[in-house]
Amino acid sequence: MTSHDSEPDAGSTRPFPLFPASRDGGRGHVVVRAIKTGLVMMLPIVLLGSFSLMLRSLPLPVWQHFLEAFAGGLLPRLLLALQYATFGLLSVYLTLLVSFSYAQSDKHPEALLPQAPITSLVCFFLLIGFGDERFSLDSLGINGMFTAIFAAVVSSLCMRFFQRRKRLPVFYSEGSDIAFNNAVRAVLPSFLTIGLFALGNEGLVLAFDVSGFQDLFIRLAEACFGHLRPSLFSALLYAFMTNLLWFFGVHGTNVLEGAFQSIFAHPGLAPDAAVFNKSFFDVFVALGGSGSTLALLLAVLAFSRHRGSRRLMAVALGPMLFNINELVIFGLPVAFNGYLLIPFLAAPLLCTLTTYFAMSVGLVPPAGDAVAWTTPVLLGGYAATGSVAGSLLQAFNLLVGVAVYRPFVRLLDREKDRQAARGMRALVKLLAERQERGLPPDLMRAEGPPGVLARMLAADLGHALNRGELELHHQAQFDSAGSCVGSEALLRWPHPVFGFVAPPLVVQLAEESKRLGELERWVFTEAGRHAAALRERGLPSKTCVNLTPSTLYDAAFLDHLRSKIAEGALRPEDLLIEITEQTSLLFTGESSALLKSYRALGFRLVIDDFSMGHTSLKYLQDNEFDMVKLDGALVRDLTNPRSREIIVSIVSLAEALRFAVLAEYVETEDVRRRLENIGVTLYQGYLYSPALPFERFATFVEARAGARPEDGPASGRRL
Repeated sequence: MTSHDSEPDAGSTRPFPLFPASRDGGRGHVVVRAIKTGLVMMLPIVLLGSFSLMLRSLPLPVWQHFLEAFAGGLLPRLLLALQYATFGLLSVYLTLLVSFSYAQSDKHPEALLPQAPITSLVCFFLLIGFGDERFSLDSLGINGMFTAIFAAVVSSLCMRFFQRRKRLPVFYSEGSDIAFNNAVRAVLPSFLTIGLFALGNEGLVLAFDVSGFQDLFIRLAEACFGHLRPSLFSALLYAFMTNLLWFFGVHGTNVLEGAFQSIFAHPGLAPDAAVFNKSFFDVFVALGGSGSTLALLLAVLAFSRHRGSRRLMAVALGPMLFNINELVIFGLPVAFNGYLLIPFLAAPLLCTLTTYFAMSVGLVPPAGDAVAWTTPVLLGGYAATGSVAGSLLQAFNLLVGVAVYRPFVRLLDREKDRQAARGMRALVKLLAERQERGLPPDLMRAEGPPGVLARMLAADLGHALNRGELELHHQAQFDSAGSCVGSEALLRWPHPVFGFVAPPLVVQLAEESKRLGELERWVFTEAGRHAAALRERGLPSKTCVNLTPSTLYDAAFLDHLRSKIAEGALRPEDLLIEITEQTSLLFTGESSALLKSYRALGFRLVIDDFSMGHTSLKYLQDNEFDMVKLDGALVRDLTNPRSREIIVSIVSLAEALRFAVLAEYVETEDVRRRLENIGVTLYQGYLYSPALPFERFATFVEARAGARPEDGPASGRRL
């Protein structure tokens, strides 16, 4: 199932990112990565909160009456409790998760866990002024997101700094377990970190007469508006600041509520005030929520190539229709995503301009104040203006937003492709390193991003098997007369995100996820189906199929083949079972008997990567195998006299023991000619063709001059 051909890496120009890249494989800075990971880890909480808020806020009288009437109002109370337990404590969860994510990314996470998240939470409570008479519970929810991120990041950095100071005393308890010692060791760093936050926050309280860092942050945000009057400029500034705060995970609308009231709540102060009110921004600017994210959702559904992003948007569509967009802000995520900053700010600004122009010139009546913010798009435009023109303006603004987001969605796709390629290379490298060192790969148990990627790919592989998304390609095999005599069947998995996944990785993931038997039964069945189709078209049907040791030695698999042969679904004479020389090292007397059973059914056996190994010679002596494939290293090093003599010896042995010899990696005519001169007359490689999808392979063989169904090699042996 593995492949000898390779796919060239597609080059691409990396755009200038908003956030700097670190040196560890080109990934984003560790702090930004921890923030984004923390936001993504909140997805289950945000999902539950979004649907609770949506169900409680649906602006349908029939629905609201049902909620109040059912079980004495139980549903509204339940939904409100879920909303408070999720969105009401979102900043608390974020503090813990960002700190946890940062600690996990450290080279020595055990030094920071679990003390760093607890320390961060204490620091967060200090910064929001917990216990002060001016403290607001809103700071525990979305309003406190920026403070939560600040507390988590800075306190974790402080903890890490103090943990690594050699001059600080380290306390250990003799005979205690590791967890206890780690906790004791964190006492002083935690004490110093919390002390710094307490002193710093108290300094802000005394200097600015605020309840804490959170209160000061809100006042500074409101101060940006000064004594502005209602005008186009103040509307643009309000739209800009609101969405900028949302980008950094802060509920901009709530934070700037005071500024909004002071500027736009007294419309008699300026001629433009009749245009600007709460409905102006909620209905025509915040389409789907902050950042006009309904436009982002449509742009992703229409233009993104990433199934995961489209799937998330499909889930978010329900809440988004009612302007509840936390699932997208924290799930995609939009927050702290440098690739989406520009459109996230630009789309609302353009919607502000188009709405102001349409209402100023009389194309659309000014918006009223009596529209619930959860009113769906198009309905909201009509309800706010009393005119279909309001709905048309919403639709126009939505198209403007989609046009703004479209190039950035494509840009984000390319960045995800690069990240996926880096992750895939790291996973393949990990597999190769562990195999070379003779260690169990255990990819799905690996720590960090490689393990996460392996588990995700294993789940995707299961879906691909169930949905028939795997492919079997064929690489042609030729003799010295230029006639095609057969092919090798090669597994291909075209993953929608990662492209073609390396076959050895597919096999390893299938083995670890307990689906290897299912995978190889599919490969064998598909190869048999292809061979039958080739035979019907008068083409060479001999096909080599790779099998892993666990399947090869599985008596149940042998029984499966017997049943397929009895059904007429397989012809053993069409299929050659191919195993590597390394596999043969696992042979026992029992497995040798199994090999004889395969031969008794009519299958022929092939050794891949043959290089005169002791075990291979032993089984050739027992006449178990019908063909050997030369080790690729020998073919590539054919100009080396030693490699050439080894091949000559194998050919001589083949003539004596009557088995065929095939050379892979034949990429030039010079190599083919050198091989022919020393007696190798069967070839496979890029000189003839890469591995091709079945229909292209069949067409290729038909187009080759001299291709005949039962052509054999010039030496007289056939596959």
